[in-house]
Amino acid sequence: MLIQLDLNVNDAEALLRHCAGHEPDTGDFRENARIREALETLAVALEDAMSPAHGSGESPETIDPQLLDAALGLFGDKAKAMSWLCTPLRALGQKSPKDVPIAEALTLIGRLEHGFGA
Repeated sequence: MLIQLDLNVNDAEALLRHCAGHEPDTGDFRENARIREALETLAVALEDAMSPAHGSGESPETIDPQLLDAALGLFGDKAKAMSWLCTPLRALGQKSPKDVPIAEALTLIGRLEHGFGA
């Protein structure tokens, strides 16, 4: 089940502090453990969503234009290109194409365009 919350940063930070600092006291040890686990899970999800690396984490302006153009040419879709550019790849030593030298990323794109495996 996916739950989406529309929170501003202040509300999200307040909820995160509450999750981290709250100790449930229902009188039932198992229920307390279940609530504590749920709060920890929520805290991790909030931290994840608030981190700058969330999602693609990059805007097109922070990626080299030549690399972005090459990825757009390969995928034909900006969202897919951005996702691929930000995904660690085995062919690049578990680094994302945006995090390796541009020549290395462009070489990989060229190989993929010509049907060579990465």
